Amino acid sequence: MEMKKTKKAFTLIEVIVSILIVSIVIIAWFQLYLQASSSKIKIVEQTNLEKNVFYFSEKLFSLIKKWWVLDYEEYFNRRIVWLETENGHYKKNTWFWNFWSGWKIWTEAIWINYWKEFYFCLSWNWEDNKMWRDWCVKKQNISSYSLKDTNKTENVDYEWQPQRYWEYSFQFLDYNSNYDDDKWDENWDWSIKRDDDDEYLWIWPEAFEADTDLKEIYLLSWDKSKRTFIRWNIKQDEFADKISSFEKCDKNPTSPNFKYCRGTIEFLELEGKDWWLDHDDSIQDQYQNDWVVDTWVIAKSFSWKSNLTVNDSIIAWWKDDKWFRKALFSDDINITWFKVFAYPNIDNSKVWKVDEQEQQNKYLISPYLITSVKVKPSWKIKTRLRWDVQEISFNSTINLTEIFSN
Repeated sequence: MEMKKTKKAFTLIEVIVSILIVSIVIIAWFQLYLQASSSKIKIVEQTNLEKNVFYFSEKLFSLIKKWWVLDYEEYFNRRIVWLETENGHYKKNTWFWNFWSGWKIWTEAIWINYWKEFYFCLSWNWEDNKMWRDWCVKKQNISSYSLKDTNKTENVDYEWQPQRYWEYSFQFLDYNSNYDDDKWDENWDWSIKRDDDDEYLWIWPEAFEADTDLKEIYLLSWDKSKRTFIRWNIKQDEFADKISSFEKCDKNPTSPNFKYCRGTIEFLELEGKDWWLDHDDSIQDQYQNDWVVDTWVIAKSFSWKSNLTVNDSIIAWWKDDKWFRKALFSDDINITWFKVFAYPNIDNSKVWKVDEQEQQNKYLISPYLITSVKVKPSWKIKTRLRWDVQEISFNSTINLTEIFSN
């Protein structure tokens, strides 16, 4: 008897189950693929951020170490003018030491001439009025060397007023160190200058408060012919506006809307000129071309004017410096944190008369800077990502002594 073989077909249920299993496998594989791709993109973006941070830190380090030292004159100027901050940096401009000789200042409810010289420090009569470990910004000052000068002023409060370059150095000099009643003219030549009672104090004043965030970096070249200003600037991230016009930057770092801001590091370079206190090279006077830098102009490489000639110069004034500052790196980087600490807080080339060991440890040290920076991608990068790239922090300690700078 012949047996017939029959083929058994798949039932509908088996087909559905098979399709379901295959679909699950494909979906699982696709999810794994997406996760792997996302992880790869995350790694790439994180690596790119780390590369940018490394590039930025090297660029900042090179900029500072180029040949710069701390500009104590400008830190003194800043401390006197105003320390209020806005947008990550100081709010009030210091005039870059270019306050003009013909202008007047408002003090004690009257206008007085900010005259054609510096103001000078001196002790008043009697020991109780001796100039001691303090600056003469608010008192114990005179505005002219000559006692015959009928326009001279005495005991003027210069606080909150822009200072002139080299004024910090004059704070170390007492032109009546014996605190007597000779009108500060020891040899009776009608001048407070070059008398026996002139004394270089070799101590004080401090240019800025110790162990505090300075907000900005002020640097001076070794030959005192160039200056560099570095600051943190916070503004609305223009790429965040493309997400929603309602997402406005709150420049307070503790605010939730701070994430819609973009911080950048700006810098500016100035060049020194010997034009005296009128800051005008066309006016010839006795102090022009005396080999002392007293006027500062925008470095030509920072000017947006392409038609400047060799003889053209732009004075660094009180309101237009923002147009000349350059960003240190591109708009895909967001600086979320920037702090600066400098040591010592006094120009120790002018200081040696310190007795206590604590003061020696504080002042008689090699100058150095500490910078603390945190970096994230800007919204230019974040708009194409569905996650946050990890914030990167870096700290740098930069020695500013001459032997290392050269």
